[in-house]
Amino acid sequence: MNEKQTKKNKNKALLGGIIVAAALIVAGFTASLFIEKIPNGYVGVVYSPNGGVKSETLDQGWHFVGLFDKVTKYPVRMQTVNNQDIQVATSDGKNISMDIAYNYVVQPDKVVELFNKFGAVDIGSIENSYLKTRLWDAARKSISKYSVIDTYGEKSSDAAAEVQKTFADDMKRLGFVIDDLTLGVPKPDKATQEAIDARVKSSQELERTQTELKIAEAEAKKKKIEAEGIAEYNEIIKKSMSDEMIQYQWIQKWDGKMPKATGSNSLIQLPKDDAGK
Repeated sequence: MNEKQTKKNKNKALLGGIIVAAALIVAGFTASLFIEKIPNGYVGVVYSPNGGVKSETLDQGWHFVGLFDKVTKYPVRMQTVNNQDIQVATSDGKNISMDIAYNYVVQPDKVVELFNKFGAVDIGSIENSYLKTRLWDAARKSISKYSVIDTYGEKSSDAAAEVQKTFADDMKRLGFVIDDLTLGVPKPDKATQEAIDARVKSSQELERTQTELKIAEAEAKKKKIEAEGIAEYNEIIKKSMSDEMIQYQWIQKWDGKMPKATGSNSLIQLPKDDAGK
């Protein structure tokens, strides 16, 4: 085989390799258009420009779809959403903002309806728009039943339960199951904070006054008990101090010496017995 023929064969081989490589690239690109992967915990809704929305959804895994089909994925496992600075007003007209977090799942049998309502929009966009608006409305309606102090104190859990129920009932019709909603610590505006501080200070003053009053009452009661005890003791002593007892006590302490004073001004007159001795 001459050199010219050898070169010609090499060119044919090179061209064949290029054609095969191009074919593989085209095949891979085409296959990527026909295969869709649904992640774990999601379902896919298929939309075709010609046939519209398909009633059957795609479960997790790899699926063949039409060349022009579009697939929108919805989570059917629990998702957590954190919304910051939701503005609401309390029953006493105070403006506060709070962070609200909640979990949700989408019912698999509702995802087609969800697609029909929102179109080919990813779930994150729905969370940040429609869900956030409905959450704000639920929080506004629920928190308006509680005072600003209630949202800080023991009733904060009641307020959270109220918001969750209102929000869950509203979103259930669209296939969203809401759970584990929590309210963050309220963040009041400046005027509201000043009012809260004044109320807290007044409450502390009242508590201090009540404490001092209780202490004073306890001291007075203690003194009264002590005084009554002393009076009772003195009464007992008084009743027990007869003339005979006084003479007996004097005799017990007498050193046997007669007092020097005599006459009617004598300090002690010894009692006489019946014989006059």
